[in-house]
Amino acid sequence: MNNIEDEIRPAMIEHDRDAPAAADLMRALESAAETRGLGPSARAARWQVPLLAAAAVAAVIAGTIWAGGLLAGHRPPSSGTSHASPLSCPARYARPAPWVPAKPTGVDGRSRLAPLRTPTSALICAYAGMNIGKQSGWALSGRRVLDEGFARLAAQLAWQPRKVHGQDIVCTLVGGNQTNYLIGLTYTGGRTLWVATTVDPNACVNTSNGRFTSFGSVGSIAGRALRTGRWPPTPPPSCRRTGQGRLGQQTSMVPPGSTSLLICRAGRVIRSGYGSLVAALNALPTRVSTRGCSGRGPSGQRYRLLFSYPSGPPTVVDIMTGCYPEIDNLSLQANSAKRILPIIGRLLHAG
Repeated sequence: MNNIEDEIRPAMIEHDRDAPAAADLMRALESAAETRGLGPSARAARWQVPLLAAAAVAAVIAGTIWAGGLLAGHRPPSSGTSHASPLSCPARYARPAPWVPAKPTGVDGRSRLAPLRTPTSALICAYAGMNIGKQSGWALSGRRVLDEGFARLAAQLAWQPRKVHGQDIVCTLVGGNQTNYLIGLTYTGGRTLWVATTVDPNACVNTSNGRFTSFGSVGSIAGRALRTGRWPPTPPPSCRRTGQGRLGQQTSMVPPGSTSLLICRAGRVIRSGYGSLVAALNALPTRVSTRGCSGRGPSGQRYRLLFSYPSGPPTVVDIMTGCYPEIDNLSLQANSAKRILPIIGRLLHAG
């Protein structure tokens, strides 16, 4: 198409230059009528010809402009900003999830799921299938280059919790639809990163960039981004939402930097004065979480504590007395909540 445009455009421009203006045509025709001795009525009749000629000239000019735009490929006016991704979605999801088509290139993919840097482009690829039967070779079912929300995307991925080495999780076996997503990120200097995440009936498929593996999932958020073209804001902390977690909770029950605490049982949000609770939780002897506990007596008090941060997901700490270990944040467990419950009680009755 570009070759045709290159050949046609100069010719059309040259014709535009040679074409007479409407005023020139009108003067020439009026002069010819007077030279031939035509009367006023005849000259009046002749006015129709210059008007038609002027219309023809305008049509030629407009046609040239229209043709130029057409040959340019129907491109709309540019906004001046382009987020086109140099990455391409693989035609098929080659292996069982989580799978990425390439390891991180030029970025640190070992310490976080994605760096705390805003990418220059983001591509979402979707592969729909079932969690029963063959778990590889799924065909591409959707793709989209995102237009906005890159900073939110970076924060959401960068703070996903690390899967603790040796932590084996027992999953339910509900069959149903599953969608695997690939998030392709590019950074300045040609650096690239792929992140694999999934939506499945058991919420049991890990998220990975090929070097860093997280038990957190952003599959549902990736699905929204695919539909809207923008990475949405981080969902607010929810007592009903499961599978939440934050980088750093594999070494501390509550990672530093939280700005508010939601105590689910009471529906109470506390924005200051809960530092003693954080210190007490982080002082407990812990071990790798098994995501389970065993009852040794009548069930007692139950709390879910959600610690929120300026960006990224919250840290969730579950407390269930009478079922040991009594405290769990999905990465670590602590046996006893004996020292923790009085602090929670004081926070709930304060103010």
